Amino acid sequence: MDQNHGPDQLAAKLEQPKYVTCSCCGEMIEDSTDQNASFGMEPYPQDQGFGMCFACGGDPHSDDIHARLGWAGRTFYETRMSIVRERLSPENRAKFDEMDYGWKVAFIGRCIEKGLMI
Repeated sequence: MDQNHGPDQLAAKLEQPKYVTCSCCGEMIEDSTDQNASFGMEPYPQDQGFGMCFACGGDPHSDDIHARLGWAGRTFYETRMSIVRERLSPENRAKFDEMDYGWKVAFIGRCIEKGLMI
């Protein structure tokens, strides 16, 4: 009878990376700092067995603001950008449109911090 439950086999099972499902897109990702944007957060913001891939949750190591925010962050900010844009006068709308993306994200963040938006 073949015994596959010895110390070496158990150690190999424990060293295998644990995988979780991205709660946004459903992709299977390694539960590690290399693939899970939620890894190591306390309290853990996802349900058990779930995480957030960098494409959805943002890659904190990226130089590109779009990649740093991820799909979820871009959706959050861009929805609020369009709300702000709709309520501006034509003159101020043109100025807002000329601002770069990073400025708009910072502006929306300040509005949320001040309680002007949710």
